[in-house]
Amino acid sequence: MKKKFIIALSSFTLLGGMAIGAGAAPILEKITANLNWGINYSISGKTWSPVDQNGKKLAAITYNNTTYLPVRSVGEALGVAVDYNNSSQTLMLGEKTDTTPITSEKIEVKHDSFVTKDKQFTVQDKDYQSGVVIKEVFLSQEFTLIPEGKYQTIELSVFPVKMNNTVSLKVFDGDTLLKEFEINASSGKQTASFDIGGVKKLKFTADLPNIGFDSQSVFVTGSYK
Repeated sequence: MKKKFIIALSSFTLLGGMAIGAGAAPILEKITANLNWGINYSISGKTWSPVDQNGKKLAAITYNNTTYLPVRSVGEALGVAVDYNNSSQTLMLGEKTDTTPITSEKIEVKHDSFVTKDKQFTVQDKDYQSGVVIKEVFLSQEFTLIPEGKYQTIELSVFPVKMNNTVSLKVFDGDTLLKEFEINASSGKQTASFDIGGVKKLKFTADLPNIGFDSQSVFVTGSYK
């Protein structure tokens, strides 16, 4: 089930029983609260501890008999994307209402793969504007998308560019296989959409299941949401 939440909060946000009346309270209000290091956590039966982006352990905050937890840490643990718009002071949890091209976020390419806006590759059944070309697939090629946990879903389109053999294109979150495409000259456009809530990196690998001597090229494009 897709998750869609948009919450307008102050620039420092905690998850808990906070109620804010429109225009009834200042943006920042000084309070006296306690860091509660005595709480133990369990998610789906497994022990868990909230940490910040650097891996430093975080404590819950207890205030007026309510416990508050850091949104980003909890969101990542539950597989819910978390992002923050500083200009509008809006915290966004889950799937966004707009889409972001995969090339708008950081991409690590290796060997002969490259990010492109060249219409030689981007114009397929329509002009996709940008994407990644996995070039010269002989034994193995790879690249990595880095969404940094800001998006809930990814929508991909994959096209054969130069094909004399079948290429296996796999998408991984760590060691977990999320999707596999089998691409050849007759496969045409292939699409997929799947949940990436809380995922910071997506690794793409392209291999030839059957060793051949002709190089293959594949065009990958898509968007985050």
